[in-house]
Amino acid sequence: MPERHLDLPIDYGSLEAIGSIMGSGGMIVMDENTCAVDIARYFLSFTQTESCGKCTPCRLGTKVMLDTLTRITQGEGLEKDIELLESLGKQVRDTSLCGLGRTCPNPVLTTIRYFRDEYEAHIREKRCPAAVCDALCSYYILPDRCQG
Repeated sequence: MPERHLDLPIDYGSLEAIGSIMGSGGMIVMDENTCAVDIARYFLSFTQTESCGKCTPCRLGTKVMLDTLTRITQGEGLEKDIELLESLGKQVRDTSLCGLGRTCPNPVLTTIRYFRDEYEAHIREKRCPAAVCDALCSYYILPDRCQG
């Protein structure tokens, strides 16, 4: 959740209202050095692996979402990817048979909702604001500051 919600009461109802969850009684705190796109990819990777594969929305939807997030973090994202993730995430959430399938798109949908600018930086500028996604980081020597 973004900084503007820091004073929000920490209870299931309040967190759910803004698209967040408590998890198993725990919460992860992240700062500006955390890439929202990479975190969404990480959590979706875990849930995609845990999918039983019984229902198509979860089995295939999470795969397409994970592939899309991976492309974005590797600097190969397209303008239409954000809308694809939103549309597919809602479809997976609304049509999956189990709790895993109904909740696994939440990190993607919530990070797009609150940190859309990070997705846009990855796609439009080929830049990771947190400097986490290696494919989007450039390293170079500044000749005027080089001592060797």
